[in-house]
Amino acid sequence: MQIVKNILIWGLLIAYLVVAMSFVSDRRKKVVCSEIKVFLVDDTENKFVTESEIKELLNKSGSSVMGLKVNEINTKEIEEKIRKNGAIRKAEVYVTVNGDVRVDIAQRNPMFRVVNKKGQSYYIDDEGKKMPLSRKYTAHVLVANGHIIEHFELNRAMDILCDQRDEETPKNYIMCDLFVLSKFICEDEFWRSQIEQIYVNIENEFELVPRVGAHQILFGSIENYDKKFRNLKVFYEKGLNNVGWNNYTKINIKFENQIICTKR
Repeated sequence: MQIVKNILIWGLLIAYLVVAMSFVSDRRKKVVCSEIKVFLVDDTENKFVTESEIKELLNKSGSSVMGLKVNEINTKEIEEKIRKNGAIRKAEVYVTVNGDVRVDIAQRNPMFRVVNKKGQSYYIDDEGKKMPLSRKYTAHVLVANGHIIEHFELNRAMDILCDQRDEETPKNYIMCDLFVLSKFICEDEFWRSQIEQIYVNIENEFELVPRVGAHQILFGSIENYDKKFRNLKVFYEKGLNNVGWNNYTKINIKFENQIICTKR
């Protein structure tokens, strides 16, 4: 008897759910989009895109979602359209039960700015992807310039292809080394506040330009880069703090366990 009772209860529950879902589905077919709500999850850190820009994109003549029935709105198509903006890392679009179209956007986080040999300028973000500059907003990040031949294709976010480190693709080798070096600097509080520029010389070696001190740091390759930075920090704390930060024109840390200084 109890088994029959349980079956009846489950049967009634399933029937109720079917009817309720059918009611919701019918109601959804009649609901039209009345508002677009855009949320930038990281707008305090970066301001490459704005809420008004996204709304304008979704309200362009011939493609506006306003007034459309919600079941006719292709959210995947909208996401793809938004992601064409090279400054956007992630876009999620969905429709609420009230008929609002909600757009959640995460922007790319630039780690350093490249000025290549031809004068092209673009960012590399913390995922190793290229992203365009913005006319409205400039990120205050490291600048890398000099003998850099890696070009930029407008309006596309592209990987810098760090897995290709052979002789036929030396430009990617340099970009990947730049990425490693910049990542270390950006993640270290001391060096993030001290280093403002990375220069790539004709030998494809790195030279660092500090914010404090009238000297140039000859860094060399990124081999043992963490040890080089560790030694340089000790020299800063125990050497330059005593003799002065403007007494040298060059500080050479290219060679293992050596710091060679050129006096002014």
